[in-house]
Amino acid sequence: MPLNGIEDDIDAANDDVDDLGVLHETLMSTADGTRSEAIARQRDQKTTQINNHIVRLRGELNAVEQMNRNTALSPSEEATRRSRHAVLARKLMEVLDKYRRLERESQKQYRQRMERHIRIVMPEATDDEVHEAVNNEAARSVFAMDVMSSYRSKVARRMLRDVENRDRDIQEINGTIELLNHMFIDMEGVVAEQQDVLDNIEQAVESTHENMTSAHQEIQKATWYRIKSRPKWKQ
Repeated sequence: MPLNGIEDDIDAANDDVDDLGVLHETLMSTADGTRSEAIARQRDQKTTQINNHIVRLRGELNAVEQMNRNTALSPSEEATRRSRHAVLARKLMEVLDKYRRLERESQKQYRQRMERHIRIVMPEATDDEVHEAVNNEAARSVFAMDVMSSYRSKVARRMLRDVENRDRDIQEINGTIELLNHMFIDMEGVVAEQQDVLDNIEQAVESTHENMTSAHQEIQKATWYRIKSRPKWKQ
């Protein structure tokens, strides 16, 4: 795939991350249960789309790297190709980091929403109990039973369902963050390797230039001595 096409795809992935951020914000500000579920489905679809996209981009960059390794190139051509590849790898890393920061912040906000709903439904709960209900599945099950036995209002049931949905969101975000962490570390290695190769190419070019300069100087010196060593009558 042409490198310009890969760059365009990275830009598209970056735009998708922005769109995902809007969906996260919209979901956080929506109280209506039916609309929340619809937005959550859109968010899940966008997340799957982005994850598939960045995995494909990583594969395309890897294919370019393999082609660079297996193609006989002059030092200048190899330096140009590898520099271009390194630029794209860094650009993808920026998108990965942006996506990871978005997911971490969204995860934090989902936890805060869970806490608010638990406190509304069970205002007598202590901070420790709320914390356990948010972070511990067993404690959350106890909370759910308390809600079902103590409250019969539609609001309480909706909040309980929202807490359960946000917990699912948090678990899925954990999976996304883990994927991004692995990919980010992988791309860091790629960029570091590219830089090592570029440094070696640069050193080889500099060495070649120095050798050529030295050889030229030696030729000039030899020519001068040869001229000086000629008999006067031959000059």
